[in-house]
Amino acid sequence: MGVAATLLALGAISEEKNRIDPKKQLAPIYQEIKTLRGLILAGEKQVSDLRLRQEERQRELAAILEKAPALKENIIRAKEKMARQRGMSLKDMLEIQQEVARAEEKQLRDEARMADIRRANEAYPAEREQLLARIKELKENYNGLAGQYNQEKAQADLRVAALISREEGMLEELTPAVATMYREALGHCPENPVAILEKGICGGCRIGLSKQLIKHVCQDGQPARCENCLRLLLPADAANR
Repeated sequence: MGVAATLLALGAISEEKNRIDPKKQLAPIYQEIKTLRGLILAGEKQVSDLRLRQEERQRELAAILEKAPALKENIIRAKEKMARQRGMSLKDMLEIQQEVARAEEKQLRDEARMADIRRANEAYPAEREQLLARIKELKENYNGLAGQYNQEKAQADLRVAALISREEGMLEELTPAVATMYREALGHCPENPVAILEKGICGGCRIGLSKQLIKHVCQDGQPARCENCLRLLLPADAANR
């Protein structure tokens, strides 16, 4: 195989490697896996936050219940004091009435809060189970996609490895100078490092080139780098050389 034909074959290998590149081909699946992982973590945090709120409610309920007897006793004593109002000044009477009103208002607030907590406690198991079921579903989808991703990636990696092996073998057929030129072009244009020079235009970037470069490639038949995109240029009849 001549130099030009070898470079064309190398260019075709590079295009095939790019086409089956696992990072590109599997990017949609990988992104979906990342999204599912984020949803799973968010769901697990919701379960944790739900549990913490439940524990906080339980502590609050215990505190209310602990103080309830003393509050009730204060109300009873204040009302008994009001019942014995003979000889009590109007100021003292008003103070006791205000004390009773505040205590009863606090008692009503506590009762309302306890009712809210009990309702939340009743709803907690179902809410938790719903979240856990959603997380389970997400994990099943995640594991399924992860398995698909790993399988397809392994297959693609094998194909890429085979192409790399062929590529390395072909590079050994080239002179060190031409092989270096190809690798440099590959670094700049990994998708298609080799282009055909036809009618004075680079087939890669579609830019017109200098007469000196055109002569070097087309008449002398020597590979050269495009002045614009840095691809490796070959003459139009490269396949026959």
